[in-house]
Amino acid sequence: MEFKVNNKTGSPINYGNEVQSLCGFAKDRLGFQEHPNIFLNHDKRNASNTLGKTGHYDPNTMEIHVFATGRHPKDILRSIAHELVHHWQNENGELDHSGYMGKGYAQKNPKLRQSELEANDPMLFRDWEDSLKEKENTIYNERRNRKMSLKEWKNKEIGGLLTSKWGFKMNLGNLSEAKEEEGPSPEEEEEDSEEGEGAGDDDGEENSEEGEGGGELSAAQKKLPAGLQKAIKARKGKK
Repeated sequence: MEFKVNNKTGSPINYGNEVQSLCGFAKDRLGFQEHPNIFLNHDKRNASNTLGKTGHYDPNTMEIHVFATGRHPKDILRSIAHELVHHWQNENGELDHSGYMGKGYAQKNPKLRQSELEANDPMLFRDWEDSLKEKENTIYNERRNRKMSLKEWKNKEIGGLLTSKWGFKMNLGNLSEAKEEEGPSPEEEEEDSEEGEGAGDDDGEENSEEGEGGGELSAAQKKLPAGLQKAIKARKGKK
């Protein structure tokens, strides 16, 4: 059964599905039985007031009223989550309206202050939001869904930033990690030394030229900005 949403803003809303999803999540989490009626109200004057009202709950009619004018949809949804807690408190007889109800009641009425403490817990909204993101293939859960290592995930993120900044794609895993860029092993150096002793002067010059080429950049590294290329060359020169 869907929750009844009364759009009084004068404009269509594009977050109706999220309202239904949030209300359903809150019902399952909190356990209230009756569906409150939800009103999205338009109030231009209130919207221009920095400390204006964001919403309220009427325990007698079980109506949630949220002022939607000029607000981000996520902020509106957060207000609905807050008022849904008050609805649950009302069903359980915990929303006590005895005592002072005027301006600043949260500072003067201990019972209503406790009610506001419960309703201001942001985890109801956060847990609902995260539950949606876990179902979708987004940046927030890609690493968990694909079981990436932390290093792979970081390389993917940095690679995306480089692509956006410099306009090219690259594999960060090839930077100073590929075997072809590593220096020769001790065994290979010994073999080269033995071959050099039995070779003529021409072979010696050729080996010298190959040694000078050890600082060459890979194809991927040549696409980096000049500053990074210079740093990689300097690093190779120290090896």
